[in-house]
Amino acid sequence: MRILITGAGGLLGGRLCDLLSTDHELTGAIRHQPAPPGIPVFGADLADKDAVGNALRVARPEVVIHCAALADPEVCERDAARAERDNVNSTLALATASAQTGARFILVSTDLVFDGRRALSSESASAEPLMEYGRSKRRAEAAAALALPDSVILRTSLICGRGYGPRWSASETIARKLRLGETVRLYEDEWRTPVDPESIASAIRALLNRPRMAGTFHIAGAERVTRVELGERVAAACELDASLIERTSRSTHVGAPRPRDVSLDTRRAREELGWAPRSLDEALREGRRA
Repeated sequence: MRILITGAGGLLGGRLCDLLSTDHELTGAIRHQPAPPGIPVFGADLADKDAVGNALRVARPEVVIHCAALADPEVCERDAARAERDNVNSTLALATASAQTGARFILVSTDLVFDGRRALSSESASAEPLMEYGRSKRRAEAAAALALPDSVILRTSLICGRGYGPRWSASETIARKLRLGETVRLYEDEWRTPVDPESIASAIRALLNRPRMAGTFHIAGAERVTRVELGERVAAACELDASLIERTSRSTHVGAPRPRDVSLDTRRAREELGWAPRSLDEALREGRRA
């Protein structure tokens, strides 16, 4: 199957290129960072509808997986116009071009579309983001559904395990600091359901092996943990010094609002796709070393 992955030089997009290239014909869209070796790439302004339309007509993908995003919450909070352009306009351009060329469209979204007031939110829960990043991704979800009603939205959680490129996954960042003997300050009152790229890739494979499905799927890990618990698990899995982990509260944070609990309920994906994530500890052990 011919697949186009945007953000092919990024943490998740690059890793998905590695994982899906074994059984699919891939093309990557990049901005600054290179894609994995052997992946044909093109550079395009993804918010430019004409450029995106031309790129899809040349690449002829059967599936578009949109991973590229402005994912730094602090940057999004300071520059809402840039978040709108990079996260919403690019999604609208890609979904529109996918509709015109007959490609399936999969948007990678985020657990941060939720306000954090409840645990284990399902796909039907009301999405009321606290931060601009989450708001822009929620608008991107709406743009995808408007341009192509049978779009698939994959809401993922905190990315752990082995990533790709210069940006490190959440667990790799913790492990890297612990290896350097640095103190790691982590929140004891913020819950996530961390997931690794291998589990996300297996969910995508399950989607591609079924007739065109639409709507939102939560693709997250099986365990709901605090940031501190994640750090302790990283230390245990990688045999590092957990005493360097310093507990702190979200109340000490200055910047974009941080939701308390954006853990995700993955029941729909488990039941309809026959999917299950890998274990958290397995993913943590496979992170890149500093």
